[in-house]
Order: sequence, then C-alpha cells, then structure tokens
Amino acid sequence: METIYQIAEKLWGRFTGWLKEEKNHTRFILVCFAVSLIPLLVLSFFNHPAMDDFNYGVLTRHALIENKGLAVIPAVLGAAVQRAVNLWHSWQGTYAFAIIAALRPSIITEKITFIQTFILLAVFVAGFLYFCEVMLHRILGASKAVAAVAACVVMTLCIQYVPFGVEAFYWWNGSVGYTGLFSAMLAYFGLLADSLRRRRISWKRMTGLLLLTVLLAGGMYPTALLTAVILFFLVVDVLAGKKYSKAMKIQGTALFLAYLPAFGLSFIAPGNARRQALFQHRTPFEAIYKSYTKSLEYMYTEAMNVVIVLVVFALFLYMLWKLKDTKFSFGCPLLFTLVTYSMVVVMWVPGIYAVRYISGGRYYNILYYGVVLFWSANAVYYAGWLRRQYEKCGAEAAELIRKAAPAILGVVGTACMILGIWKIDIVTDLEEITTASALKSVVYGEAQVYHEEIKEREALYNDSDVKRVVVDEVTYRPELLYYGTLTTDPQDGRNLAMCEYYDKEYMVKREPEQISEEAQEGAQEDAESSESNTQQ
Repeated sequence: METIYQIAEKLWGRFTGWLKEEKNHTRFILVCFAVSLIPLLVLSFFNHPAMDDFNYGVLTRHALIENKGLAVIPAVLGAAVQRAVNLWHSWQGTYAFAIIAALRPSIITEKITFIQTFILLAVFVAGFLYFCEVMLHRILGASKAVAAVAACVVMTLCIQYVPFGVEAFYWWNGSVGYTGLFSAMLAYFGLLADSLRRRRISWKRMTGLLLLTVLLAGGMYPTALLTAVILFFLVVDVLAGKKYSKAMKIQGTALFLAYLPAFGLSFIAPGNARRQALFQHRTPFEAIYKSYTKSLEYMYTEAMNVVIVLVVFALFLYMLWKLKDTKFSFGCPLLFTLVTYSMVVVMWVPGIYAVRYISGGRYYNILYYGVVLFWSANAVYYAGWLRRQYEKCGAEAAELIRKAAPAILGVVGTACMILGIWKIDIVTDLEEITTASALKSVVYGEAQVYHEEIKEREALYNDSDVKRVVVDEVTYRPELLYYGTLTTDPQDGRNLAMCEYYDKEYMVKREPEQISEEAQEGAQEDAESSESNTQQ
C-alpha cells in the first residue's frame, strides 16, 4: 500500500506541476470541455425530426423529391424562400429564420438528423470562443489561453444547465432560431468590437458584417432587438468619436442603415398582426418595466443554483490572478453592471410586449445564456477593477494585502466548500446536467428504443404505397430527444403538417382506449385458441 501511495503521490505531483504552466492548464480545460460534449454528440445519432420541422420543411422536402441533378439546388433554395414568404404573410416576419428552418439538413433523409446537433454545437462553440477571444484577449489584454479558459467555463455553464436541452441542440426548428442565432449574434458582436478596436473595417469583414446584419435582422425578435440596440450605440460612438476615420464613420453608419430596412421588413409582416390578434399586448413602457422586474426575479430563482455561483466565483478568482499584466482601466464598474444587465433585459422585451410572458423553452434558453454571460462578464470586470485598485495602493498596504491573501483565500475556499456540501444535492443536481441526461438516455437504453420505434414509423411515412398511417405511442420519451410526435386528433395542425410533408391522406396516433380494446381482443382470441387446442 505504501508503494502505491508513493507512486500516486509522485504522479499527482507531476500532474500538478504540469498544470502550473498556462498553456498546459488551458489544454486540460479544453480537453475536459470537449469530453463533456461527447455524450451529447453520441445521443444525436438517435435523434429524429419533430413538430414544426415538418411545417417549415414541407416545401423544401417536395422540391428535393421533385427535382434531379443540379436543378435541386435552385429549387430547394427557392422553396425555402417561398416558405419564408408564406409565413411572413400568415404567421411571423422572421424571414431569415424561416429560410434556415426550411433548409433543415434532414429533409434529405431522416438518417442524417444527427448532423444537426453537430452543426448547432459547432456554431455555439465558435460564436462563444470568438466573442470571448475578442473581449478578453484583444480588448482587455489577457492572453489567448486565459480567454479560452474563460470561454470554456461560460460555455460549460450554458450547455450543462440549459433549461430545455432538446430545444437547444436537438430540435432543429426550435434550436437554430434561438440558440443558433444567439451564437451568431455573439460572433457579430465580437466582429463589431474588434472593428472598433482596430478603428477600421476591411471590405471582407464589411461583407461578412452585412450578411450577418441581414441574418440577425430577420431572426427571432429577442436577438434582433438586442442587435438593433447595439448597432444604435455603435453608430453614435463612431459618429461622435474623434478617434475614428471618415471611412469608419461611413461604414458604421452603413451597417446601421442596412439593419433598419432589414429589421423593418420583419417587423411590418402581416403575419405578425394576425398572430398578435391572439394575444393582448402591453404598452412599450410597461413591457420595458416588466422586463426589468421579471428578468431580475428569473436571474435569482430559475437561472441560479449553487454550482453556477461557485463556478462564477472561481472565474472571478482566476481572472483576479490573470489580469495582473493587462493595462485596461476597468473604470465605472457599477455602470458596467447596469449596462450589461440592461442588455439581458432587452431580450425579454419582445416576449413581454407581444404576449405578456415568455413563451417556449427555446426562448428561456437564450435568456439563460444572457444571465450566465452577465454574471461571467461582471466577475471578469470586477476582478479587473479590484486588481487596478490593488495596484493603486501604497507599498505597505500592497504588502499587507499580499501577506493576508493566503488566509483570505483559505477562508473563502472553506466557505465555498461548506456552501457546496450544504446546498448541492448530488443526485438531483446531477440529473439537471445536460451531459448526465444524455448519458442516462443512452446507458438505460431509452434512446435506442425510441430510435428504433421512430425508425419503424418513418419507414411507413416514406412508403409511397401507404396513404393512411396509424401508430402507437412511443415506449420512452428521452428528455433531450422527445419533442412530440403525432397526436390522436387527425385534424391537429401537427398531424396535417406531417400529412403534407409525407404526402399522406391521414396520419394519427392510436387512442389509448383503442390500444386497450385491441389488447383485450387479442388476449381473448389467444385464450379461445388455447382452449380449442386443449380440447383437441
């Protein structure tokens, strides 16, 4: 035992020594983050289209089937645009989202549905990594390694505690419009911030910014409104700032002016008025006030747990250590808190204004991302501010603080440990983690059974000789995969959308009573057959 202990102690010493180098602990964090995504990607191989995937993809599906060769490309793109036009008139003005939703990869075949999770996670990771790299490395002056570590911390909190994982990374229609466009928005903000830092925009970057401008303007209203607010303050800063060149002023103004008609096209859609007629909206000022109060309540209740608190505090301590070599001033921290909180609030306003509440788990997902970014950004900023205050202290005070630091850290560490032991329910909190939920579905076999049952259904759906489809309820409903299937009502809009998508006359889920009656009849027939055999 003593030999084993000595070997373990030696290996641990080497590991901790290896971690002391910045590049090594960054690699370790990146590897851990990548490993945490593996169960999510594995689960994606059991995923299938659901709900509005069929409604939005009906025209592109038929265009794909009815055309051959290179003619498929313009036909499918034209069908996606047509679907956006139809929805613009009948339901909602978010034309860019409608086009992306209609171009769902699995319209080709349900067998490649897994690729959608890969795309969504790739966009999510790329957007967050780039945003953090710009803000922390290029603007604040921290190293790329520090930016990567902070990004991994933020992304881990966002992914693992996302309120509705199925609507974040599995259900294409709900995921790409909210989580997908939120990630694109972060990349857009990163590009804008870096352009302000450089005080110039190359023609290549300008082209990319214009494309993202139209994409976000035609996306979901929470991200579209926040983008509009950011662009407004950007153009004010560029026009008022003497440090910017004439070319930069023209480019900044052009981005804002390009956004206005693109966003206006979404805003004036007749479909918005038709949809709005179903709800009683608030006044703009009431919506803003309610957004501040409701978001504050959400921030401290549903979007908060002890793990998030401890991780954000750990990020604060890490940045307090790593920002020692930066030159950024970190002035006016309270103003920074107010501004960043208001940015979170902006995303609440469309829902509170239009329908008086937040509808849909996918909407809550991006609000949660906003809360995590708010806490993380303030942890970084206040760490920098404290670092600058420490540097302003006299030599004697600085030496006193330096000597007291181990004791302070010891007390804080002990308090965090007590808080963790006291508040963390290992079983309950573990089930909330997205990766744990994915592992549970795969290890227990729920995902596999669900996958096989839906595959059997899809064989019927894609059989052109079968025009009337009646299916049983699935045995399991994996939390990250199940988002509704056929209902028992043949006139349900979801059923009708699937009929149109698969070219069927009738599609319905069998009534539970009907299943029960059939089971009883089957049992009775078996009993009679058994009795007959016995008599013979």
